[in-house]
Amino acid sequence: MKTIKALVAIIMGSDSDFPIMKEACVALKSFGISYEITVVSAHRTPDRAFEFAKNAPSRGIQVIIAAAGGAAHLAGVIAGLSTMPVIGVPIKTKTLGGADSLYSTVQMPPGVPVATVAINGAQNAGILAVQILAVGDKTLQKKLKDYKKKLEKKVLKKAQNLEITDKIVKAIPYVLKSIDIPGLGKKKQGKVRDIYFKGDKRILITTDRQSAFDVILGHIPFKGAVLNMLSEFWFKKTKKIVPNHMISVPDTNVMITQNCKPTAVEMIVRGYMTGVTKTSIWYSYEKGERTIYGIKFPEGLKKNQKLPRPILTPTTHPEVGSGLHDERLTREQIIENKIIDEKSYKQMEKTALTLFDFGSKWCKKHGLILVDTKYEFGIYNGKLMLIDEIHTPDSSRFWIADTYEERFQKGEEPENFDKEFLRLRYANELGYRGDGTPPKMPEDLIIDLAKRYIRVYEKISGETFKMFEYPIKERIIRNLKSARI
Repeated sequence: MKTIKALVAIIMGSDSDFPIMKEACVALKSFGISYEITVVSAHRTPDRAFEFAKNAPSRGIQVIIAAAGGAAHLAGVIAGLSTMPVIGVPIKTKTLGGADSLYSTVQMPPGVPVATVAINGAQNAGILAVQILAVGDKTLQKKLKDYKKKLEKKVLKKAQNLEITDKIVKAIPYVLKSIDIPGLGKKKQGKVRDIYFKGDKRILITTDRQSAFDVILGHIPFKGAVLNMLSEFWFKKTKKIVPNHMISVPDTNVMITQNCKPTAVEMIVRGYMTGVTKTSIWYSYEKGERTIYGIKFPEGLKKNQKLPRPILTPTTHPEVGSGLHDERLTREQIIENKIIDEKSYKQMEKTALTLFDFGSKWCKKHGLILVDTKYEFGIYNGKLMLIDEIHTPDSSRFWIADTYEERFQKGEEPENFDKEFLRLRYANELGYRGDGTPPKMPEDLIIDLAKRYIRVYEKISGETFKMFEYPIKERIIRNLKSARI
């Protein structure tokens, strides 16, 4: 087997310096640069230091990285004995915090230069060694350019994150909690949407209200826009599967729809054994139930485990403002009690499963798992239509596909982009599951939720979310007028 000669030598005064110097090894390895590493002490093994400096060129070494702490003469001694470039790494000490090492390394006499990096700056030492080697190597030059671009992207990402945080914080006092528009028609308030009825149309204005456990927990900037725009996205994608109520979207927070009569049942499709709400299958399974929603489950299932196939778990769909919570139903109850006629219900079943299959495949292509979701249906001119919203963070659970399996095997919660993050925090940290007055939502949670809503929109749609200035009431009114609503 051919041996690759080392181009860089990393030496240190003690093996205790290695935890610091391994960062130089990592940097060199990332550029495909071979290196050797050993201990050489300028004071305790002077002969070894002399031999090392003398023989390094014959071994093919082109750059030496020398690390030492305290008196830290190693880099200087090697530089004095060698014609090769020497990079000095001052090691942090307990006495002077590395200032002694820094001065000893950097203060060299004329004619004996040492390129000194910061205290414990092993990574920069590795990068500098690469830059020295790249002077006559175009391949390395290209790798360095790519590396610089990655650094730039990281900084820009941090800048963008900070700017987004700033916009979210500034928007908090002006979030859209509700909206009253005189002359627009009769108004009804849902959990998240303010609904106006005008002729045979419904005007759905998606506010920033944050609901979970059938309770309003707070208000999240930009949330309403994300839900409305995602629904528009999915309605367009799925219109060949089932007609939907969307007519137009005159504003990022507004959707004009057909005035459908909602059915009395919500269709929940679940692909995984999970959930913390009282209507979730894991909540019941964990308590020992094995027949849930009329479906028999085997022993030994774990939380967040994938089910053999998606299942339907319908619930009641109480009238908005009734104060009632969603309650479990079975297929048999729905048909026998004629909550919905059998033909329509079977159509809803088939449509819900088809929508879930389509959504799952789309999400998988974009790095997400569609875990479970709810579909609401309505009747318009005798025809079944998909209404409300579809595949949004409010109506669905999304997990990160890349890390799901590893985290599941470790018994860890999946990385998610949905309200489950909120539910888990309230349930586990605050002990709240929907009964009584909810605790006030802290600002850090508001910021985190806003970012999650924005990120999931961008992952699913493939488009950059365009942030806007708050307050937005006047903008909504202006856009409704322009649309002649």
